[in-house]
Amino acid sequence: MEYGDWNNRAMGYGPGPFDGFYPDNEKRRMGEIRKTFSKIGFIYVIFVGVSYLSQWLTVMFLVWTGLTDIIGRNGYLLMNILGMYPLAVPLAVLLIRRVPPCGQPDKERWGIGKLGGFFVFSLGVLEAGNLVGTLLMTVAGIIKGEPIANGLNELILSMDPWTILVSAVIIAPIIEELVFRKILLDRIAGYGHWTAMTVSGVIFGIVHGNFYQFFYAFGLGMIFAYIYLHTGKIIYTIGFHMMINFIGSMIPLGLLKVIEFNAIIGGFLTLCNLMLMLGFVICAVVLFLCCRGGLVFCPAMDGLTTGKRMKAVWLNIGMILFLLCGAGLFAWSL
Repeated sequence: MEYGDWNNRAMGYGPGPFDGFYPDNEKRRMGEIRKTFSKIGFIYVIFVGVSYLSQWLTVMFLVWTGLTDIIGRNGYLLMNILGMYPLAVPLAVLLIRRVPPCGQPDKERWGIGKLGGFFVFSLGVLEAGNLVGTLLMTVAGIIKGEPIANGLNELILSMDPWTILVSAVIIAPIIEELVFRKILLDRIAGYGHWTAMTVSGVIFGIVHGNFYQFFYAFGLGMIFAYIYLHTGKIIYTIGFHMMINFIGSMIPLGLLKVIEFNAIIGGFLTLCNLMLMLGFVICAVVLFLCCRGGLVFCPAMDGLTTGKRMKAVWLNIGMILFLLCGAGLFAWSL
């Protein structure tokens, strides 16, 4: 069998630099990939741990100093949310910059039409993932014998619009797109788009810490990763993230206010919103079926089959520890 034939058949994602099909070369590459993604797993375990510690320290500081009485409930909630970031984000950036970069995003120019299509698709994935998470938690509540509260919804509905706007619509999207997209994908783009997208989506979903949010966060994480890998413009995903968080937080809060003012009008608008959500899911399915042939996933450049690459990416100490950390968070949320 010719070298070129073996290369094209065995590499999984497509052609790339390859210096032979000797077992030692394959083992070396798998070892390098395992080492890289183990570091990444450890980094995001540290990120999660420091985030919760920082948030707890912020709350303790506010309580001990009596500032909760001065800043009020909404100020306290804002500080509680933002308290996750000051230590965890700089530390994550510092650590992940020590991971050797592999590949880089493309610099494609996307027009308004293509961006609009991806935004509609994102909304459909958001609603579908939200539905899956809600159904799963409903079943879990039935098994448990009591409803399991959606902490995020309860938190949003207890906050005023300006607090939501600052924390969920402006600050969170910027930080999350930098931490879970840019600095991560700049390091792993060369392992193939599917690998990079999956890792970004799984990490983004798990960090949310509950099944209510995991499915839509995972889906959106993969879509945003695809956009960044092709365009190299993090501003696109930040903008998408901001608009989606606005839709997911401000609209439910507005509907609640309308219901409090007039139950009939509020109920009608809520029904319209549900129909619109269903419409986005249908549009997402149609867009995917019609445009899936135009989706491009750049190949990995390591000469491994897909299965061996995935084994190296996920079956390492760091990633396993991160997945166990996520399982603990999910169990705690139940």
